[in-house]
Amino acid sequence: MTKILSAIAMGFAVHSAYAGNITDINVSSLPDNQKIIKIKFDKEVVTPRGFITTTPARIALDFTGTNIQLPQPVLEYADPLLSQITAAQNENRARILLGLNKAGQYNTEIKGNEVWVYVNEASNTTDTSPSQNKTRVSNSPVVHTSAPAQKEQVVASANIDFRKGIRDSGIVELSAPSFTGEPAIKKQNDRITITLKNHPLPTQAQRSLDVSDFNTPVRNVTMKRIGNDTQIVIRNKGSWDSKVQSANGRFNIEIMPKTNIASKGLDKKPKQNFNGRKISLDFQDIEVRTILQILAKESGMNIVASDTVNGKMTLSLKDVPWDQALDLVMQARNLDMRRQGNIINVAPRDELLAKDKAALQAEKEIEDLGPLLSQTFQLKYKNVEEFRDILRLDENGGSGADRNSLLSNRGSALIDPATNTLIITDNRVVMRKFQRLIEELDVPTRQVMVEARIVEANDGFSRDIGVKFGYTGVRNNSSWGSNWTNAVNNFGTNVDNQRTRANAILSGSNTIPTTTPLEMNPNISLPVTSATASIALVRAISSGALGLELTAMQEQSKGKIISNPRVLTQDRKAATIESGSEIPYEEATSSGATSVTFKKAVLGLTVTPNITPDGQVIMNVRINKDTPVDCVTGGIATKCISTKQLQTQAMVEDGGTLIVGGIYEEENGDTVNKVPLLGDIPVLGNLFKSRAHQETRRELLIFITPRIMDNLGSNLRY
Repeated sequence: MTKILSAIAMGFAVHSAYAGNITDINVSSLPDNQKIIKIKFDKEVVTPRGFITTTPARIALDFTGTNIQLPQPVLEYADPLLSQITAAQNENRARILLGLNKAGQYNTEIKGNEVWVYVNEASNTTDTSPSQNKTRVSNSPVVHTSAPAQKEQVVASANIDFRKGIRDSGIVELSAPSFTGEPAIKKQNDRITITLKNHPLPTQAQRSLDVSDFNTPVRNVTMKRIGNDTQIVIRNKGSWDSKVQSANGRFNIEIMPKTNIASKGLDKKPKQNFNGRKISLDFQDIEVRTILQILAKESGMNIVASDTVNGKMTLSLKDVPWDQALDLVMQARNLDMRRQGNIINVAPRDELLAKDKAALQAEKEIEDLGPLLSQTFQLKYKNVEEFRDILRLDENGGSGADRNSLLSNRGSALIDPATNTLIITDNRVVMRKFQRLIEELDVPTRQVMVEARIVEANDGFSRDIGVKFGYTGVRNNSSWGSNWTNAVNNFGTNVDNQRTRANAILSGSNTIPTTTPLEMNPNISLPVTSATASIALVRAISSGALGLELTAMQEQSKGKIISNPRVLTQDRKAATIESGSEIPYEEATSSGATSVTFKKAVLGLTVTPNITPDGQVIMNVRINKDTPVDCVTGGIATKCISTKQLQTQAMVEDGGTLIVGGIYEEENGDTVNKVPLLGDIPVLGNLFKSRAHQETRRELLIFITPRIMDNLGSNLRY
């Protein structure tokens, strides 16, 4: 009994020693460079006790009564804040050690079977006391643990991070401290490509972040090595704009959504913000030029008034920003301003508009009279012939006066299909437009793998029933039969047999032949297969015979035809799949001769995919099923084509399946073959007939699955 109680007590002790197990650790990112470390338990979540050190920057979290069951005790991250997570076990205590690249602070929260640890940069790096932490932190002593040997850390030459900015913008932070120089930035309609020349990246440091859940224009951020360079690709959706800031080897790329004018409304004016120093003015019948002079002194700006600015005003303003006061003065006196640096030029609105118009007119004249430049653009992905329609070029390479083209009146464009090169000759402004245009248009087209599964199910039944009837006979030296063969074979059969038997008896032979004088061969020619039953009736008096053969056949056929063609096509390019044959037919020419032409009779599928900005696929589908049939044209038997066609448009998600069906055919047939007159006799006429019954059902189903082929590879959820 004592042993049993001891075993039970030991079992309770083990259970209390390890209340739960840490089974998984995941890391997520929040705006403002904040991280969430999610520590998952299989049962009985424990609140941690921890402390912070600044040299080195670490956060230690202790979980009492907890065991560690992780597939990998050391996790490494290429992140500006978090560098490493180490899990170690010491008796009945589990320690999670967070290695940081800079001093940080944390707070914890229990959610379900997980402990969420929020980590961000410390607001005061000089204070290292645990009182920085917001919740559930205590001054526990440092516990020395036998941590496992750490893996060799990969030193990355560049790191990327993502956070959400204000007004639904996405900010990509690129850290490359050892990079010297300016990165090459290329903007396209759906991505930004940043290349760090001669700055290699370790293969283990390549990353791909899927940030579509943040609801910003940024969908995916990929950092990879291209030869001896490091390339960062930021893929975006919708209409967007970008802004790049750099300082001390850190680059911030902000992707901002563009404002939709239609959603805001054309009648709404943009809101104007005034943030100048507040002033108070109280004047009566004061010159406008004097007011401008006072505003210049209060603001510290240089305000230059035109000679045409005059008149008087009465003002009473209190605690108003100086720029708002200036705006009120200009609106009251129909004035406008042009600002260059810290100089503001104030003049009547009509006067400034006339100056702007004159400047633009002079610039246009300079463009028209200025020198022409020539530049060649060798296209990488687009066909140069497509630019003939884009530029509205004629055969001579110019654009007519009545055409709306990017080229100026003096400009021209030449196309060289052999080298896929576009040669533009025009002024400097038009040349810059072409550079931006080709950067946006000459991009690799996305491709779609269209997989079609064509299923044709067959179900058939047939049955044949028929009769063969005939007779033969012999009398003396004469013979007769139901056909010529019977009559010839039976001619003289009885006489020859009698003579042979008499000779055998006279010669004393022991072998007397017993050949039959009759041969059975029913003669009614009906479309019946080999007989399954036969009946013969012999009449001894007249040496005649009556033969009857019966046949019956039943057959069931069930089949399924499956084909699985695949084709890879570009976005907005038609893909065609055909299976069938070609039927020849004759055509008469103008000279009276005939020629043979072939007409297709195929099962054809034509699909044109269209990739939408949100990753869906719109498909234009056309299906035609042509079947050759026998027909009579002008009294001549020939081949005709029975056509069935289906055409539709549908939107399917990437990897989804569109099912097209409804092409169903059923054929029922009864055929009766009979002997004229005899086959029409009631009841007995069945002996002179054969019947065939056939049923056939066919159904065609087509399954179409589009898959968008992406050259960026698989994404890692971040």
